Amino acid sequence: MERLEGKVAVVTGGAGGIGKAICKRFGSEGMKVVVADLDKATLDAAVTELRGQSFDVMGVVVDVSKRDSLEALRDATLDAHGAVHVLCNNAGIANTAFGNVWEHENVDWRWSLEVHLFGVINGCAAFLPWMLERGDEGHIVNTVSGNGGIVPLPGTAPYAVAKGAVVTYTECLWAQLREIDAKIGVSLLFPSGYTPGLLNTGIWYQKERPAEFAPSKPKPPRRGLELFIEQMKAAGQEVRFTPLEEVADQVAVGIKRDQFWMIAPSDRSDAQIRARAESMIGRDHPNYMRG
Repeated sequence: MERLEGKVAVVTGGAGGIGKAICKRFGSEGMKVVVADLDKATLDAAVTELRGQSFDVMGVVVDVSKRDSLEALRDATLDAHGAVHVLCNNAGIANTAFGNVWEHENVDWRWSLEVHLFGVINGCAAFLPWMLERGDEGHIVNTVSGNGGIVPLPGTAPYAVAKGAVVTYTECLWAQLREIDAKIGVSLLFPSGYTPGLLNTGIWYQKERPAEFAPSKPKPPRRGLELFIEQMKAAGQEVRFTPLEEVADQVAVGIKRDQFWMIAPSDRSDAQIRARAESMIGRDHPNYMRG
């Protein structure tokens, strides 16, 4: 897909953070954008903001953990535009279960898996059959993380496990689409941007869990980005932020180049990838997990 102008894009988790930045970039490319998110108030505010920039956008409330909700999103998109060319499975939540893997409740695992993994599975199941039947050029972008996608942070297992699973799912998806010569590209987005730094998004902040995922014991409140900044400053580390526009650039450019691994250049990431590969080749312990 070398040209995005006039194409239709659907972005889950599109009302804030990285998702909204992607919607803005798509809008600037002349795309018709469907912004999908769970919270209606946040969604309405995002749509108003994007329309204020003269972008062609519409908003749809969606719960990515429910396949029928993604199917309703697909139907709303087709009713409005008659097509869908780009699907960004981007919705995510902060890790809200820290500590040892054997101490987590099943609901801790399920909430992360339902949003991060099944959000991708449901999105592809809802949209891909129609995209394949139509036969047009298309592209799917699944948002992951270096945490789990490259090397997991041990204390954030429910989040990292889900993101690692999305990597494997997406590799299988790419291979299967190639087997049938589909004109649909596939990418894994590792949000990092080209300027090293923190990403100021809602992923830092704890959201209220749906009743079906409520823990039996209250979880300690998470202070989010502010606490992490305090810790960095206390350690004498420079606090820098990566513009979210750079992440959106990764997506737009990556789609045009049919780039599977959307990972910005990073010595740190490259070193982690090599260390993990060398550990596997050498049948060694995963010592790269120690810092």
